[in-house]
Amino acid sequence: MGTVIDRGPATIAPVPFSTLGGPVLSRRPKNAPASRRERRLAQRAADREMERARAARGRSTPPWRQPVAIVPAGAIVVAIAALLLVTRPWAGTGQGGSGDLPLGLIRPTATVPAGLADGKALGSAGAPVTIDIWADFQCPVCGRLAREVEPRVVTDFVEKGIVRLVAHDFAFLGSGHTPDESIMAATAARCASTQGRYWEYADFLFWNQDGENKGAFRQERLQAMADAIGLDRTAFEACLTDASVRGAVQQETAAGAALGVKATPTLFVNGQKMEGLPTYEQLAAASTQAAGSATPGPVGSAPASSPIPGGSASP
Repeated sequence: MGTVIDRGPATIAPVPFSTLGGPVLSRRPKNAPASRRERRLAQRAADREMERARAARGRSTPPWRQPVAIVPAGAIVVAIAALLLVTRPWAGTGQGGSGDLPLGLIRPTATVPAGLADGKALGSAGAPVTIDIWADFQCPVCGRLAREVEPRVVTDFVEKGIVRLVAHDFAFLGSGHTPDESIMAATAARCASTQGRYWEYADFLFWNQDGENKGAFRQERLQAMADAIGLDRTAFEACLTDASVRGAVQQETAAGAALGVKATPTLFVNGQKMEGLPTYEQLAAASTQAAGSATPGPVGSAPASSPIPGGSASP
């Protein structure tokens, strides 16, 4: 038998157990700082990391969700509205494309007094005042004259036998363009005149301006306007291709230049020249004065003129 060496009772360090039966694990993170200073530094580092994360999320926000994107969008809408208002000045008067008409045409609100139209003249031949109007159907200021001033003049002076309006072609804004929409529009109005509807057709032209030489007076629109006022389509289309009618427009334009017409609109009130867009009050005052002091004179006979700002100048 070998020798037995007594080393005393064996001692085993107790291992604490949790109530669930396993050993108690430390609640401190594996790499947690031991000192208070280390904990503060770790907290600051975590805060900086959180700020960087928030900044990154902000950069990834779509532009349409950013408040700053709303301002440019609103500015674009305003700019477009302003452009439309300049191009079609009557857009803010409650008018829009007439639902019963094709090609976006607008039905004029002005009406032509029954029995007073005589070709390109409107009013009694015995009226003491004649207002000769030289215009281009593409001229935007001429359009304003037709829409904003003439209807009141017709009501207050033409229907009462005081004023007779006479329309003249000064078609120059389409020069150098193919097609020449100034010549085409004036030709179409003369074709309407052969069927006794010049003034109704002229109103359609002025109410449906849409820039110069941009297709507003292309043939299909001119034909649609003729249909809208009930013209005979066959006769109208034949007239549009009549070289003599086109020639008459060109001849009258040349005659206007010989009289000293250099811009549209140009008006002669019993021979007294007025250039540009007169207000209703200015034209009413000129008509009243002419009615009380003179008989109708030849177009352009007065030596003086009354320039009014605005209008389209001929080259």
